[in-house]
Amino acid sequence: MSGMPHPAPRASTTTDPESGAGRAGRRHSIQVAAIATAVVVLDGTLKRLTRALLERGAAWPADDWPLRFVHVVNTGAAFGKLQGQTSLLVMASAVGIVVFAYMLLRTRQRRLSRLGLAMGLGGAVANFVDRVSSGEVIDSIKVDYWPAFNLADVALTVGISLVLWDAIRPNPERPPHPPPLPGGLT
Repeated sequence: MSGMPHPAPRASTTTDPESGAGRAGRRHSIQVAAIATAVVVLDGTLKRLTRALLERGAAWPADDWPLRFVHVVNTGAAFGKLQGQTSLLVMASAVGIVVFAYMLLRTRQRRLSRLGLAMGLGGAVANFVDRVSSGEVIDSIKVDYWPAFNLADVALTVGISLVLWDAIRPNPERPPHPPPLPGGLT
């Protein structure tokens, strides 16, 4: 058998399903899809529960609690801005979805950025679905001294914060300074 030629090893590419890079890419895509889907499902579930359990304008528990569930309808953006500008907000949401998806598909991301982009994508999709289907979003969470918000807003805020944090923190995979030149040359 020693006289038999050995098969040439296969080149590793990101499109080769047997390669480590291909498996990692698929695993990352599945993780992103799972996180984004979880955000959409959890946000939608809380909004459905809010509609079912609370009258519009109602809050639970009483006003003396720092965190309450509320039923607030918002036809605008964050902090009540752009009320009634549904077409503009639908377009802005669509652009956000495209930007998050592009960043996830076109660039290699560290784990923290990938998590943040997946959360942002899920939040953008959740609010987009609400605006397209009903022209408004339901804000269900109220913290003292802060406008009401929903889980999609939380995912967007936390997701973008994670991406920004990851962008400014040192990369442990790269040395902080260029390696010295051989022979002590500077």
